[in-house]
Amino acid sequence: MSALDETPPFPNSIETIDELRTFLWKQHGVTVGEDDPILLVFTMHRVALAQQERHYDRQRKHFIEAINQSISHFTCDVKGAIETFKNEAIGDVVRERIEAMNEASRQADRASANIRKYMFYLGILTAVNLLAVFFSIGLLFSVTR
Repeated sequence: MSALDETPPFPNSIETIDELRTFLWKQHGVTVGEDDPILLVFTMHRVALAQQERHYDRQRKHFIEAINQSISHFTCDVKGAIETFKNEAIGDVVRERIEAMNEASRQADRASANIRKYMFYLGILTAVNLLAVFFSIGLLFSVTR
């Protein structure tokens, strides 16, 4: 087989040494013995790959934990900010309503004081009118007699 010949596709995975030997025979036309150094290199690479996969799995797990922890902290911070904003907003609304109620109370007190003052003046005018009526009746009796 020459380098210009079309090579068979590379298998998705080579799991065993026998599969490697078969692939090398199909690809290069080379037979590999059981004690060939290429099998040692293959085994070393498989072990290194397995270690690398375990390392990546650990790193992925730590990364996911860090992301989840960051998300939970961020969620707590956002919830705290929302609660603070809500309390301030509700506090502002409550303060505005209390101020409006206090202003209404002051206006009611002023209106009540004005009504009492007008009632006092009305009482004086009523007394003056009654005196005028009695005086007029007394004057009429004295004139008619």
